[in-house]
Amino acid sequence: MLASLDWLSLLHPVLAVLFIYPVAGTVVRLGLLARERRTGYNKLLPPTVGTEHWEHGRWLTGAVVLAVLIAFAFSFLREGVEPVSRGWLLALAWVGSLAALASLWVVKTKLLRASFALLTWAGLLGLGSQPQIYRLSDQPFSTAFWGSHYWAGVLVTGLLLFNLAVRPEIQKSAQILRLHVTANILVLLLLAVLGITGTRDLLLLRGS
Repeated sequence: MLASLDWLSLLHPVLAVLFIYPVAGTVVRLGLLARERRTGYNKLLPPTVGTEHWEHGRWLTGAVVLAVLIAFAFSFLREGVEPVSRGWLLALAWVGSLAALASLWVVKTKLLRASFALLTWAGLLGLGSQPQIYRLSDQPFSTAFWGSHYWAGVLVTGLLLFNLAVRPEIQKSAQILRLHVTANILVLLLLAVLGITGTRDLLLLRGS
């Protein structure tokens, strides 16, 4: 029978399979439709398609951040954190990252959007730098680094947070729009990498 910690370990992949990947497909589809309407290729599309693309992208970003935080929580509980005071600091950083994401959802000004996006990503990087987190390698020039589930996930999260932070500018600047499209192409490639490396790490974890 599975213990409580085992059930927690399943939340990360279950969230990815049941929510993140389907929503990512929807975001791509809506993005293509929004482009068709913007360029005049399909003028029959409703004007709400761009808003739907943005809303689904926001939910995708939130789900990815939550999945990362769940994985971190599992690692800390599985490996243990000493002393207790350090555990409280990590718990505070965990809650702070989630609070920064929630703030990013609602703030309007450019400075606040950039600040909360960076705070969220910095919180994830800080938590991920702990020895309890399995990173495979921290050397960018090693093959293992580029096969690391952790680092691919961190990069995906950063790109999605960037998309969320610059949403108003995407509609005003062709350069930001191109960055947005490039970032999302990279996100799709990294999601494929995450699917492969995540399955691999689950097998390794099961055998440990």
